[in-house]
Amino acid sequence: MHHIGTFVAFDQHSGKELNKVLNCAQGPGASMPVGYLGSHQLTLLQFPACPLPETDEKVGYLAGVLSTPGITGYLLMAVIILLGWFSRPKGRRLSYRVFYAMHHLLVTAWVLLLVVHAANDWVGVGVPVVLLIAGLPILSYGFTRAKRLYLSCLKIELVKVVRSESGQLLRLDVDLPRSYRLATVGEYAYINVPKASCTEWHPFTIAGIEVVDGVQRITFIIMAAGIWTKKVHEIIKPEGERAVLHIDGPYFAPAVTIQAHEVVVGIGGGVGVTPFLSFLSHIASDAASNFKRAHIFWTTRTASDYKIMSDLFSKLEERMQTRGGKLVLHLHTTPKGSIWKGDGIGSLFDLATRHIWQKRVDTFIRKDPTMIPTIARYTRMPLHAVVVNDILHSGNPVAIPVGRPDFTRELKAVGNQDTHADVGVYVCAGEPVKQSVEEACVACNMSTTTQKFHFNYERFS
Repeated sequence: MHHIGTFVAFDQHSGKELNKVLNCAQGPGASMPVGYLGSHQLTLLQFPACPLPETDEKVGYLAGVLSTPGITGYLLMAVIILLGWFSRPKGRRLSYRVFYAMHHLLVTAWVLLLVVHAANDWVGVGVPVVLLIAGLPILSYGFTRAKRLYLSCLKIELVKVVRSESGQLLRLDVDLPRSYRLATVGEYAYINVPKASCTEWHPFTIAGIEVVDGVQRITFIIMAAGIWTKKVHEIIKPEGERAVLHIDGPYFAPAVTIQAHEVVVGIGGGVGVTPFLSFLSHIASDAASNFKRAHIFWTTRTASDYKIMSDLFSKLEERMQTRGGKLVLHLHTTPKGSIWKGDGIGSLFDLATRHIWQKRVDTFIRKDPTMIPTIARYTRMPLHAVVVNDILHSGNPVAIPVGRPDFTRELKAVGNQDTHADVGVYVCAGEPVKQSVEEACVACNMSTTTQKFHFNYERFS
């Protein structure tokens, strides 16, 4: 704006003329805006000094470009460009720590430059420019830092640590002090592990909520994916001394609306299943009364990862047997490559003939027709599955298909059970799964007029 306004005026008018309109050149008795605070205390940073020389010569365009507002304006633009560069998704994935450090450094530099930028006080706006532009963000940032300093003083008890057999997942159960509000389904919280980094707080969805002896216990599942999470896996171990950690939360997330639907489909890829595990723990504790039917899909590279939540699955099995309810778990293992190399638990067998598979389907139909495994609905039988006997405490076998679900078929089957009930579809997975489910929702919405499939997506990048 200075280039098409202020600097043009410098090129067309003399210092004597400009002093009549420049705010910084007005005397003590001049009329100022109501509430004006000004920047006269920064006169040492003014260039050119104000008031301007009382001459009849034009000040010149270049004098404006080389002024304090001119130079700091270019620097402010450079800071914004650098912030955008370091905030690119690719840059964050390559090095989150570089993004984190540069973000704090550049934002601080931007605020300081903004203070200097307004030092010449050419235009009276009633309050310093930095407060007008960045006052609320500064207050918000200051409040967050003060809050986290306080939270760092609270004792968080780490009561349970479980590592999956694949080594990729780490389950943490923590007891929160009574000062924390009660978390609800689908919310997330920030975790800080001082031994990994004193300044870094990373968001994780709350995978389980339980009140034990009046104390709120929440569960997190952390995948070893980046530098910080791998450090946490090294520091926090199932055996030995418990590491210190701090919690900031819980906070709202899109998945909190999952309880508003009577028919729910939750689809999680890997650690993305955590919002739906929270919903399942809600069901296990008899707190979820609104839903009529729920279908939870969990796809993971290794079948043994399901064991990390065996206590929750066992509670759900007991609840379904004693209290009833329409809950179907769809567990799929999706190993890398087209050939399964035998990773995981259980035994591999060929469903080579329809007779073998039909025998299993008949067994399920006799128990409960709604509990037929997901692969029974496919026209082409899957070639392999894993049979697991140690996920449930009861020892009952669990069949885990190898391969991704056909989401269009699955969603249509869910909708056909009650054609007048809308279906809430929630996805927390990678882009390919998200796109596949979104296309499936569109296909289902086009094929019916009596119900809607509402697509919801969330992901911590």
